[in-house]
Amino acid sequence: MKILVTKFRNLGDVLLSTPLFASLKAIYPDSELHVSVNDFCTQVIVDNPHVDKVIPYSRGKKSEQNIWQRIRTEIEFYWQFKGQYDLVINLTEGDRGCIISALSGAPRRMGYIKKPTLINRLARFDTTFNSQQRIPTVQKDLQFAEAIDSRKVIKKVTLGWRKDHEEMIDELLSKLGLNDGFVVVHPVSRWMYKCWDSAKVAQCIDHIQKKWQRPVLLTTSSDPEEVSIAEEIASHCQQKPLQLPHPVNLQAYAYLTSKACLFFGIDSAPMHIAASTDTPVVALFGASEPNLWGPWDNNQGSNYQLMTGVQHNGIHCVISNDNMELYLDGDRKLSRGMMEISIPQVISELDNELEKLSNSQQSSHTADTVQLTSVAI
Repeated sequence: MKILVTKFRNLGDVLLSTPLFASLKAIYPDSELHVSVNDFCTQVIVDNPHVDKVIPYSRGKKSEQNIWQRIRTEIEFYWQFKGQYDLVINLTEGDRGCIISALSGAPRRMGYIKKPTLINRLARFDTTFNSQQRIPTVQKDLQFAEAIDSRKVIKKVTLGWRKDHEEMIDELLSKLGLNDGFVVVHPVSRWMYKCWDSAKVAQCIDHIQKKWQRPVLLTTSSDPEEVSIAEEIASHCQQKPLQLPHPVNLQAYAYLTSKACLFFGIDSAPMHIAASTDTPVVALFGASEPNLWGPWDNNQGSNYQLMTGVQHNGIHCVISNDNMELYLDGDRKLSRGMMEISIPQVISELDNELEKLSNSQQSSHTADTVQLTSVAI
């Protein structure tokens, strides 16, 4: 059996669809699963153990092509799906997935419907869900697996990595003098209005390093604007955080966060990556909805609400503000909700999480000591 899943969205969206991939493999263990995504999202699933083939859709070449070249490129992309699949699941409400579904001729087709259109009808979905449902992305995409066999649904978000990613990160951490016990701080997003105030982030970094004596690793992508904000944050710090000598790809970043004791940041793909590795997350939400995008707990899912205050979900914590008004400060777009989140509020939750970690380590150390004493006796 050949299955195709299409998801033409951003990094975090694709990552949060991975429980569906695992579920489909559990339901159809002998199937061949192909996933088609935007080309900049391939890193998210290229090493996923449940995906047999990744089919990228390239957006970057269009500006370099004339209209006829673009039409030919689009036709070639769509034509590769013709008559190839037994089951197609379209996780994007746009036309592209509908066209692919129609061309596939698959006996079973499932997808999202935003509003009835001619292309929707051509797709001939036999199972549909409303793309505008106000539920977490993981749960929304898992509806398709539940419609097939609810007994075999898997809810774990997965971003795979290889041995060479581990070796690269271990070498970088060794050069920085880091082992376990460090805190990753990722304060930026491709949507800059999600960012918190740089001086406030710096105060939290200083607090972690001074009170808890834990080194902080400040991370960003290679985007110049993100790098600039990281430099601004570091300039406010009394004790400079550590930084990687160069950005790493998403698979390597997943392994990096798995080595950290805590992730502190905002709603971003790196936040979802850290949560996928079962690293505790403290995240700030004032420009996006935690009930939809809060860090997913692999054991219990998501129970966040759109509200102002602190919310706990399994090993993760969200500090949110429901004022999502955006405004301009000079040439920078900001979120009033993010700016209204206070330093004492954030530091209090960071202290709670770091105290749990310290108590857990002390308990583990005590247990090891007792075991060694028993052996000596």
